[in-house]
Amino acid sequence: MAANKYPRLNAPRRNKYNAKPTVYKGRKYDSKAEATYAKLLDKMQDKGIVHLWLRQISFDLGEDTRYRADFFVIETSGDFYAVDVKGYESSSWKRIRKLWAKYGIMPLHVVKNGRLYEIIERINDGT
Repeated sequence: MAANKYPRLNAPRRNKYNAKPTVYKGRKYDSKAEATYAKLLDKMQDKGIVHLWLRQISFDLGEDTRYRADFFVIETSGDFYAVDVKGYESSSWKRIRKLWAKYGIMPLHVVKNGRLYEIIERINDGT
């Protein structure tokens, strides 16, 4: 089989949401928006607002769902939260949003277009 006969087979795979992988400080991020947010976290760390930030941290949401947030942030004030940088809201994200409100162990900051879009906190159901 000649490679040039089927050129699509050799084409690089595109992200399913058309996000462009981006490298920042030698690390590959799933999108330009994530890399830009990492740069913002570095600036906040330099200014003393953020003490520490980590990327791609997994959280258990109930017994059968594990979710990986884009970032985990600890501020110098002691506040901590997870961050998800969104470009597209899929149906699976809508499910995660509901599960985070039920099982999330900390606030989840949702960032869209470079701005804080919403904060999802655990709903206290009395249990």
